[in-house]
Amino acid sequence: MDSSVSHKTRKMEVLPLLFSFRGRIGRIQFTKWWLPLTLITLPLYYLNEQLAGIVTILLLWPLFALTTKRYHDFNSFGWLGIFQLLPIIGWLIVIVGCCFTVGDFKDNKYGKSLYK
Repeated sequence: MDSSVSHKTRKMEVLPLLFSFRGRIGRIQFTKWWLPLTLITLPLYYLNEQLAGIVTILLLWPLFALTTKRYHDFNSFGWLGIFQLLPIIGWLIVIVGCCFTVGDFKDNKYGKSLYK
């Protein structure tokens, strides 16, 4: 992608975004995908706990992929995404760390800066 393109218009395709652990994403793109994927199972638990459990398991890969790329944006290793498995406290860690923390303004080992 041309480096003159602003970070606001730079978007990753959906499949690599949800299934690849490579690269970086910004906090807006992370929040736009992670929050709905996380909250989609809440109403299901009231309707059918078994179905909600299956949907949760199916969503683990995309949630970890998003979180890993977000941690890569501030030059950290993606294994920190494991915190999202902890109910409530883990979600708070991910929300504060990934939705409100500004990424690294420089290129890092995970990819080019999103903020050029």
